Amino acid sequence: MIEEIQAKTDSRPVLTIAIPTYNRARYLRELLSVLFDQLVAEPRVELIISDNASPDETPQVIEEFVKRGLPLRNIRNKTNIGADANFMQCFEQAQGKYFWLFGDDDVIVPGGVARILALLDRQDYAIAYVSTYEFRNDYVTERTWDKFGRIAEPLTGGLELIRRIGAMVTFISAMIVNKDRYLNSVHPPMDRLIGTNLMQLGYLLPVVASSVSNLYIWERIVGARGGNCSGWGACQVFGINLKRVAEQYIGDRRDIVTALCNHTLQNWFPGTIMESREGTGSQLNSENMCELLEPIYKTNGRYWFYVYPLIKLPLAMARLWYSFVRVLNRVIRVIPMMLRYWFRNERIVQNQINTPSAPEMQKQVAP
Repeated sequence: MIEEIQAKTDSRPVLTIAIPTYNRARYLRELLSVLFDQLVAEPRVELIISDNASPDETPQVIEEFVKRGLPLRNIRNKTNIGADANFMQCFEQAQGKYFWLFGDDDVIVPGGVARILALLDRQDYAIAYVSTYEFRNDYVTERTWDKFGRIAEPLTGGLELIRRIGAMVTFISAMIVNKDRYLNSVHPPMDRLIGTNLMQLGYLLPVVASSVSNLYIWERIVGARGGNCSGWGACQVFGINLKRVAEQYIGDRRDIVTALCNHTLQNWFPGTIMESREGTGSQLNSENMCELLEPIYKTNGRYWFYVYPLIKLPLAMARLWYSFVRVLNRVIRVIPMMLRYWFRNERIVQNQINTPSAPEMQKQVAP
């Protein structure tokens, strides 16, 4: 009996990568092409694809890679159950210790999975945040690198993590969670979040609230495809829903809720508002931004300083204000970062893990 339990434990995947997908066969093919060499002989990783009844060539793309020998578990829903329910299904089906919900239009660069596994092997983490870079056409030539050559940095507690990443906690391709920590935490049911566009916070926030040891991965291992979202309301999701979900799923950690909302107002909303006004970002639902945000944030100075002027000012003046805000935020961000780098450098993992380094991986994928 003991041997059976030990065998089951030993055979459990370290990491589950789950890809919820709908009607994006072209992007899915690119992602699986990049993952093929990384996972075809990697028993520590479980790959799940949850196809939400795609009407395009998605089933054929998946079958193509199965025939080539890519080990994966394919789940095809009979009907489209919606993105939130599909996310929840991925989480419930995952068997790995760590769970990584990954966007079907994003990319894990060659060698990236091995880097992640090597970092996760160093310690038992609650959350790992993976730095991303945006690309529009070619994830290889548009890739960027950490200017200080950092690989990763351990963070103490959920508050420090949220102060660093803010609204990026909602970006599925950047967040890896220890599923065991979630199962051992006190948490409301995830199905309450169906329809919020924030299902992922159902399993992330309870772990963030109780976390002690987290990991910030500076190396930009994930390429995030820019300008490829549509049909959702920025203020409804990141203004109303985000605050409400955080209050419900973070427990009694009001400090973390405040830090998340403040970071979102200061760092996420300005760029999103300007992209919407300029027509250069994702296609968003038409919203009355002030009408939605003011009842919630009217007592928060960050709303009036960072958000309100960009909504109300004429576009030319809004551009000037946005330029000022960007410079200010950069100063606010860079000074503490430099101090941490100089005085806490011993915490930062440099390029000392036994997998290809960032420049070496760049050579591997260079044309």
